[in-house]
Order: sequence, then structure tokens, then C-alpha cells
Amino acid sequence: MSGDRYSIDGSSSAYPDNLRRVYGGLALPLLRAVGNVNLLRRPAVGFCGSRKASERGLEVASELAATLAERGIVVASGYAKGVDTRAHLAALRAGGATIVSLPEGLNNFRVKRELVEYWDEQQTLVLSQYMDEAVWRADRAMERNKVIVAISNVTIVIEAGATGGTLDAGMTALKQQMPLFVVTYSDENETNEGNRILLSAGAMRLGRNPKTGRANIERLLPYLESR
Repeated sequence: MSGDRYSIDGSSSAYPDNLRRVYGGLALPLLRAVGNVNLLRRPAVGFCGSRKASERGLEVASELAATLAERGIVVASGYAKGVDTRAHLAALRAGGATIVSLPEGLNNFRVKRELVEYWDEQQTLVLSQYMDEAVWRADRAMERNKVIVAISNVTIVIEAGATGGTLDAGMTALKQQMPLFVVTYSDENETNEGNRILLSAGAMRLGRNPKTGRANIERLLPYLESR
């Protein structure tokens, strides 16, 4: 992809402090980036959800991402189909900013067709903790969830299965005592079974405001006042 590449190591002022917490005493990953690195200094909400999320889940992701972006909150997510892509798209459509965390090297990144129209390097940042030529692997997809959690003031789980990366991301946030909100649904099925597991483990509920009928993002705002 075009644009200048940056290396952000643990000694850099741009390095996310929470990533140090997530990795503890382990060696910190070197972050490679393209885009606006200043987005790392702004309040952000991380979005996690299934690649096979229901249409309802995708609608919720879009609504939440757009509403937050309109308030100047950065939307952070992975780059898989489903919830990730919907969150990025909604944020950019709303004129907001978004951070992409990759499970592969920057050399393999391409702007997705549905995002091309709205892509702006001042409003986007692409991050990778892997060498530029690294290819996608399932274990890397799980590992990069730590980055999404760490660069976000708050993490939202849209739909999590009973196993997999989204559930792991939520458990990472809970383990690090970082704010985790989980969307609640009136019906439970295989695409959101993990939501119940995370709520039982201590996550906070994110439902609708009964007055507006929209997601109750006011519950998130106290965590987003500063970076």
C-alpha cells in the first residue's frame, strides 16, 4: 500500500501504554504502521465480533460505530469480513477515524472494495505487530486481538461464539480489568452464545436506550474522556 511506514517500539511516546499491560513481562511487539499515527493518542473504542455475525449484529455494529465516530471517537477493529469491516465502513462514512489491526504484515494489506470510496490516510491508521511479509495465520488473528483491546479505552463485543477470537478478545479485556461492554440480544443463538459467557464473567451489558431506541452509548462515555 502507498504511504509512509512507521516503526513504533516500546520506547516511543506513541506506543500504547495498555499494550505494556497486556503483554506484562513478555517482549513487547514492534508495531509497524501506515497512516495517521496521531490516532493512537485519541480516545478509541475497539469492536470485536464474528465473521459470521447475524444481520442484526451487523446493523448494531454499524449504528454504534457511526454514532461514536460522529462524537470524534476513533473506531478500532480487525480487518475480517463481518463486524470488523462494517465498523470501519460506518466510521468512515460518518466522517470519523478508524484504526485497522492486522493479523499479517503490511505488505499484504489492501484497502477493501467497500472502503475505497471513503479511505483517507488522515482518518485511518493500519497497524501490524508482524514483519511486513508475514502472512495470515489463525494464531496471529487471535494474537492481534490483544492489540485491539490495548489501543482502545473501551472494547465492545458485538457477537461472540462459544469459542474463537472474539471470545478470546473479551476475556483478554476482562483479565486486564479493562472496560468491556457486550451487546445484549433478546434471543440467544450460535452467533452470540459467547456474549452470555462474557457477561457471566463480568462484562457490562450494552442494550438500547428505551427513550431513543438506539444503543445506549452514554454508558461508554465516562471511559472516553481522555486517552
